[in-house]
Amino acid sequence: MPFDEPSPTTVLAVVGVLAIAGGAVAVGLLTTGGQASPPVGHNASEQYVALDGLNATVVTTVERGGETNRTVRAVAMRPGAGQVRLRTVDGSTDDGAVVVTNGSTKWTYDPETGLVSRTDAGRVSERLRTRGERIERLFDRAVGSDGTETASRERTPGVSPLPVMPQGPDTPDAPVTNRSGDQVTVSYDGTTTVSGREVHVLHVRPRDGAATTVSQTLWVDAEWFVPLKYRTEWVDDGEPVTATVEYRDPTFDPGLSDDAFDYEPPADAAVVTPNLGEDASERIQRIDGLSATLQRRYGGLNLSGSNGTDETTYETVQRVRMVPGTGKQRVEVLRSSSVPGTANNSLLVSNGSVSWLYDSAANNATRLEVDATGRRQQYRRIEQLFARLNRTRTTPDDGASIPGPGLTPVPGSGPSTPTPQLPADQFGVSLDRAAQVDGRTTYVLEIRPERDRNATGNRSTLANYSQTLWIDAETFFPVKQRTEFGTGDDRFTVSVTYRNVTITDGFAEGTFTFEPPADANVTRSDLGSSQSYESADATVENATIEVAKPTVPPSFSFTSGRTADSKYVESVTLTYRNETSRLIVSAYATNESALPGNETDDGVATGERIRIGNRTGRYTQTGLARSVSWSCGEVRYSVSGRFVSKPVLVEVAESMPCP
Repeated sequence: MPFDEPSPTTVLAVVGVLAIAGGAVAVGLLTTGGQASPPVGHNASEQYVALDGLNATVVTTVERGGETNRTVRAVAMRPGAGQVRLRTVDGSTDDGAVVVTNGSTKWTYDPETGLVSRTDAGRVSERLRTRGERIERLFDRAVGSDGTETASRERTPGVSPLPVMPQGPDTPDAPVTNRSGDQVTVSYDGTTTVSGREVHVLHVRPRDGAATTVSQTLWVDAEWFVPLKYRTEWVDDGEPVTATVEYRDPTFDPGLSDDAFDYEPPADAAVVTPNLGEDASERIQRIDGLSATLQRRYGGLNLSGSNGTDETTYETVQRVRMVPGTGKQRVEVLRSSSVPGTANNSLLVSNGSVSWLYDSAANNATRLEVDATGRRQQYRRIEQLFARLNRTRTTPDDGASIPGPGLTPVPGSGPSTPTPQLPADQFGVSLDRAAQVDGRTTYVLEIRPERDRNATGNRSTLANYSQTLWIDAETFFPVKQRTEFGTGDDRFTVSVTYRNVTITDGFAEGTFTFEPPADANVTRSDLGSSQSYESADATVENATIEVAKPTVPPSFSFTSGRTADSKYVESVTLTYRNETSRLIVSAYATNESALPGNETDDGVATGERIRIGNRTGRYTQTGLARSVSWSCGEVRYSVSGRFVSKPVLVEVAESMPCP
């Protein structure tokens, strides 16, 4: 059976192999005068602690199912201080991997992924510091080569084979054994030579009838009582497994200093900690200014609305200046494809409460009232993703994973970027690598649906969904995002990339204000008073116009509600999301008897005439957006969304009878 070779973290625990041992019976030797000398190993703990340092080459060999994996690492260690430094030097894909423990902090660097893990050294350093005591107890328990025991079994508790490596994904490990003395025996088998040094040989074997299959042989240095070699054998899933660790060319007391166990991560590596990202939202919103070139690409759907297949990729390049978390932004279009059904605005300026859209070609300016809630929610979702990641990620020193809270992927980064959503608790998030995005180090978060939870039929679910986020390691701002999904023969991809990112102390006065040209065609939206609500019921109950609450498919969840009242219009808006789509239900009534402009006899804008129950309505599709609209007296209704099918729109519309 194929298996992966042990990771750098594996060898750290291999260095601290003697983690579990108790003893009872001592091996005694006779002097030439016939008087008993102190038992072998009686001073193992004292000698071990007195060792100021050790340099060696550690070779780890794991054999299983006819396959052999071999890893070579350079090691420097100061056992009494709980300090160790390991570096892979075997020319494999792990070459250059580093594990460093300075007694309080443990660093693990994987050059293949670019990630550096920083955790508390805690248990690892403690095992290393107390290994001499455990070795001494092993000798104390050992039975002589002649089969005799020279002391009472009751002196110390039972022992078990010593762990060879920590548990980790795809890493073979000997099963945990019962620490009772009835499970295993320890025997002493004299001396031999390993790496030119005299060593004592100890065997740890299961007793007859024991539940464990683990056996172990140790070759312990006769002077310093450091195990220079150990071999562990067990059976896993019917296959024999053998793991052998050997210290070659050891040098004792080489004069190591504390500096040897300092560690500085590479400049292009991303540091991972147990509480990574817990303040991501706050850190993003502490940015006083961010300027960048924003590239947005999307395609895969028939955006032209024609019957043919449109595989065009649409791209927009913009110059962006923003203050994250405040809603302040200035976006200047540098280059843009012509996207059917979308406005060709060349400038967006927002001070956080009022936004201006300006189309320089048509000299049209539009004023909108806005708020920054959506952008702040996006940053909170990033923090939640890291929280979910921290709860599900395990390390060799951790126990079982803890389920994380239900979350949704991050919505589109950048102005007017459509992205689908996943419902809470139906996706998994992983952090497996770091990457450079235009010279900035990022954490790469992969978001995938949990297929078993999506197994139940859901006609609005889009297949093959994935989202990847590149989160800046310094600021936690999402500098890149890619979302892919598909339904039927359609595939859709959205990618957003911030390049030339510069973090500033702010911007010049007037950056986020806009005065339209004197001759511009200005449209102003006067929303009057508005109020947001946290439930559909509360939104409908507080509306100034009578509106029926819609019934939406079970996959959709309510996300926001808003009512508005001005001298021109009264409106109600309900927003729902599911794993891939956003559904907006709105109703409005003007203070005029009819809307001017492009009207028909059914009171709604032109489009494909359809039946909505016993009423007549219109269906329109423009670019990415689809909409069903109808009228009940002077109240106009619409159900719209991106990536929502026409039948779903009609179904929701039919659930709203006229009052």
